[in-house]
Amino acid sequence: MGSTSAQGSNTNMKMMKKASSEAWSPTDGDKHKQNGPQLTAGCGCTKSGSPEEGEKRNQGRVEDQINEEHLQRIEAMFHEADTDGGGGLDMEEFREAIKKIMGDIDDEDVDIIFMKVDTNCDGGVDWDEYLNYMLLEYREKDSLQKQNRPLYFPKPLKIVPVAHCEPIVRLQFYPFQTPQAEKNGGQGRAVPKTRVQLGRYLSISRDGILNYWSERFKLTRTVNLDQLKRAPPSTSIQQIWVTDMICLSNLNLLAISSTGRDVEFYDISASKCDIVFSLTGLEGYVVVMDYWSDGTKAVFSIGDIEGYVSVFISSDVLQYGLFNSGAFKSGGNCRIPVPALLKNTSKYFLCFKVALHNNWCHQIRFLPELNAVATCCASDQTSMVLTTVPHSQKAKIHNSCFQLRKGILCFDYSPEFNILVTGGFDRIVRIWNPYVNNCATSQMKGHSTAITHIVVNSSDNKIISISKDKNVRVWDLQDCACLQNIHSRNVTMSRFPISSFHYNRDTNTLVLATFLIGVLHGVVDDVDTLHKLQTSHEQPLCTALYNTNFKQVVSGCHNGVVSVWEILTGEKIMQFQTSPEKAVEVTAMTFDGPKRRLITGSKDGTLRLWNFNNGALLATLPILNDNEVTGVIYINQRIYVSGWSKRVMWYLDVKEDMEMEYRIWNQYHAEDIYSMHAHGNKMLVTASYSGDIIVWNIDSGRAFCRFNACESPRPLLPNRVIDRSAFDRFEASESKGSFDESEWTDSSEDRGEATVSQSSQGVSVGPGAPPPCPPSPQEDKDSSCNSAPEMIQEEESGAEKENEKTHQKKSPKQRRKSGKPQPISAVELEKPRLAVEKALFLGTRERSPDTAILLTSAADGYVYAWSIHHLGGLLGKFRAVHSEGTAISTMSTDLQDQMLLTGDSTGYIMLWDIERYCFCMQGEREGLAPLEKAVHLPSLIPRYCKMTGPRRMKVEKRTEVVDGWSVSLTPPPLLSSWRGHLKGIVSLEYVERFRLIVTASLDCNVRLWTIAGSYIGTFGQAQWRVGDPHAFPWELPVDLRRVGSCQTLKVLNQGTQPHWNCAKRILETLTQQKLRHTAMASAASDVQEMMPADPRIAQYSNDQIEETWQHWQEKGKQTSAILGLAYKQKVRHHLPSCPPDLQVSFSSREQLRVYKSMPYTSLLPIIQPPVPELLKEQQQKTQDGADMLGKQKRNNKRGAHVRFSSAKGARRKSIAPKQQTRGGSSIT
Repeated sequence: MGSTSAQGSNTNMKMMKKASSEAWSPTDGDKHKQNGPQLTAGCGCTKSGSPEEGEKRNQGRVEDQINEEHLQRIEAMFHEADTDGGGGLDMEEFREAIKKIMGDIDDEDVDIIFMKVDTNCDGGVDWDEYLNYMLLEYREKDSLQKQNRPLYFPKPLKIVPVAHCEPIVRLQFYPFQTPQAEKNGGQGRAVPKTRVQLGRYLSISRDGILNYWSERFKLTRTVNLDQLKRAPPSTSIQQIWVTDMICLSNLNLLAISSTGRDVEFYDISASKCDIVFSLTGLEGYVVVMDYWSDGTKAVFSIGDIEGYVSVFISSDVLQYGLFNSGAFKSGGNCRIPVPALLKNTSKYFLCFKVALHNNWCHQIRFLPELNAVATCCASDQTSMVLTTVPHSQKAKIHNSCFQLRKGILCFDYSPEFNILVTGGFDRIVRIWNPYVNNCATSQMKGHSTAITHIVVNSSDNKIISISKDKNVRVWDLQDCACLQNIHSRNVTMSRFPISSFHYNRDTNTLVLATFLIGVLHGVVDDVDTLHKLQTSHEQPLCTALYNTNFKQVVSGCHNGVVSVWEILTGEKIMQFQTSPEKAVEVTAMTFDGPKRRLITGSKDGTLRLWNFNNGALLATLPILNDNEVTGVIYINQRIYVSGWSKRVMWYLDVKEDMEMEYRIWNQYHAEDIYSMHAHGNKMLVTASYSGDIIVWNIDSGRAFCRFNACESPRPLLPNRVIDRSAFDRFEASESKGSFDESEWTDSSEDRGEATVSQSSQGVSVGPGAPPPCPPSPQEDKDSSCNSAPEMIQEEESGAEKENEKTHQKKSPKQRRKSGKPQPISAVELEKPRLAVEKALFLGTRERSPDTAILLTSAADGYVYAWSIHHLGGLLGKFRAVHSEGTAISTMSTDLQDQMLLTGDSTGYIMLWDIERYCFCMQGEREGLAPLEKAVHLPSLIPRYCKMTGPRRMKVEKRTEVVDGWSVSLTPPPLLSSWRGHLKGIVSLEYVERFRLIVTASLDCNVRLWTIAGSYIGTFGQAQWRVGDPHAFPWELPVDLRRVGSCQTLKVLNQGTQPHWNCAKRILETLTQQKLRHTAMASAASDVQEMMPADPRIAQYSNDQIEETWQHWQEKGKQTSAILGLAYKQKVRHHLPSCPPDLQVSFSSREQLRVYKSMPYTSLLPIIQPPVPELLKEQQQKTQDGADMLGKQKRNNKRGAHVRFSSAKGARRKSIAPKQQTRGGSSIT
């Protein structure tokens, strides 16, 4: 190799070493996959169940075991083993080289590596080719791991409304039961005895409002601390703010610091919140606090605004208390001077104060593993300081300073890894060794503003950081990569930064606080539940293929994503996007001849070739048509393509330096092609939406046969379809005397025998005769087909030409004007029901008039068996679905054509024995050799899989005669049937080597089954080990357990009937009820016999008793001797014992919701009782007296007014004008 190649190899070598060291490190998901429940394949998987093979599978793939040393030796072996000097290694040389390095390895495993690298099938592999392949594989593997990592906080932020006018300065968790020994230390970081520690949350705002919250953040209590203080309120103008709060859980105390330079301790045991004592005499007010206790020893640390740190240690906090009681007077609400505590001489207490920072402390915490107090501030020289706690009062205090530009705002310590994690104004998350303070071991960048809060979860290898702009990031502690980025726009907690937070490691809950409270619920250790909810793909599947070389399943979905799975374990080993620029649906896939490359067809008509083992794009074929591709087949170094273009085209598979060659066959389909399949390398079949089935000769590209079950059971002549624009050009050239025959004939076909005749959908063209006027265009089946060019069909026939001399020629313009749109005909409406969904050749059968070698499935749910011989036709058909409106969407067979596998649009899988179905139906078997079958597959199906009950397939008649042709209606034996998916199955393939069935569905899942119907697993969920007898039993999917029928559950449970015991108990209960009814009937008959003997009953006949009962029932009332007819029987209404427990959300509390109403009757109008005459006279007299008294009073007032006016004339004169002006007239 040249120098350039060597330099490139060295560069790739370095990159691959780095990729191999990072990409293959086991993550949490991989650990779970390795240690999770493993599933067996069940029946029919004994080939891979040997202990030696299982041990090799547990070791992993060979390429996964290659390390850096192996790569160096492989590079040297490439040069040494190249004995022929060709620049590369062939398969034999490659096998010997790998065995010398890796030891005893199976030839099959080495050959798999060689075939993965040698995608161009030139038979040689050089060092650059091998290195590039491994590098791409590592890159895609790393990308796959990143994509498949589950979100640490999958749920959105939940906002808890808080009635605070000031921001929350601290949020703490107060446990109900404090453990006796706290070994992790610091702020309630104890390891509880139970899985989840119960307790409540406490939050305090800057203005002293203390709130109690339940674990689900329901507000239970609110306390105003200013109202609890016994001292009179301060008359100072400056308001006192709360700076910090810490819970002393084992003492049932709550310490609160404020700008008043006091630290107050409250008793919060039970439901109390009373101040007990306070620390006074501090030089500066306390801004941060910390408390740690292991049940005996306790450390209380505080840091003030001037950078001083004070530490108070008690050797036995439960016996002697937190502070030395001898330094102060005991009593209620006592004040403890800090200078007196610092003069402590007791051996049970230790107190010291040091000046560490020239700025105020941002965080303080005691680290018991290091026996040091860690503090940080926004200073360059003393960014973080570790202060060793002395063992006695006389011991010297040692400090270790960490210097960082712009300082450190937050930190956390991991005792499991012995690391410190910090964040600050420089927006970088750093990891430090506590004993190396001059340089950080690693850095993680991503935040755009200052990091204010940080926490480490050592059990999950995660770091959670919060920046000033409310950006929450989750980092991987091992890879130092960002796993999740929660943008600030998703943290809708006002415009202010996060002021406090609390992380609960037990429940993986992150609580954020500003003026509001936000809760992020993370993923707990229930990974099995998460895996059960996952699907194989995010979008519905289009197909799934099995590769026999690499023992892999390749699946593609509507999002353009291709995934590669190990069939033996279910592990996803590769995933790539077929259209990175824009997600385009993958509609068809196939392998090339050697099965080393993947060919994909997309909805936009693009065809691509891939190395699916590393996701490398090898080639993109020219786009001849932008319509959807529905079928791709690789035959004889050619890639045959069909789809909505209604044509069949092929590309020649050439090397990179050669020119691409392609051909387009003549069009014989008037509708979209739905399916395509090949019989060996000689015949090709295509099926369309209209029900036409065309059989082609691959060598000549000639359509020699057509079938349509709705037209005739016999073979038909193909109808050629010609583009309308070409037909117009033909007429134009004919009118000018110039006729180009190349537009109407194919160079590969002989059109001399073509005659002119008219078909139902178009006009056929024959040599030497002018084409007749085509019919007016009809509407197609959908809007996309309406834009397609108008077509003319040409029917190949040996009949004589009709007389067309009288045909009037029209110009293209006149013809277009004369064409009028017609309504949709009945034929067009029937096309969806007649569409052929799948066409399948039986490759082991030969052409014969009485042998069907072609199976097709239509949208009506029937499977049709065809003989493509010129004397053959439709030999049989049978219904292969359970219900009406269901279609067979996919079919497949084994290599020997013993068994037919069908999947329908409702998710059912059916297995049919077709070994003798429509095979030599007339009994002519002289020329047929007996079929030698190594294993009779139908015999492997257990008896419990067979259909029983009302869903069993029933046939009313055995044959049907259509146009004189006899068609068999007898279905082949149904071996098994079960529901494998909730939605339609799009792909179904039988794996011959392991006797497994791979299914892909529109429900986004790819599943694996045994031939007996046992469920192995869903790709993308928990892994399994095929054939391992020591593997754990499988668990049925949740969706199938919920909707599975009796037959489905019987097959999936291997014949056991878990739900039948319940049905049996129900039948027994019904039988007992029937016996009780029989006993009651016999007792009634005994009463009838006793009635004539009773004198009280004997005096009434049966008719009289019945009449009396009906009369009482119609009246609905009883009479009373006292009340008479006014008596009404009391009706009791049965009310519920208690109202239902309604789960009402917070947002719906303001709305009135009626969930129950009491029984009531309509209100009757109130009828006033009649008034007696005597009472009427008395009321009338009273009213008359009142009227007379009122008249006398008015007369007296009027006379007094007249006398007053005569005496005061002058005043009357002054008043009169006012009255005149006011009333508008004078008063006389």
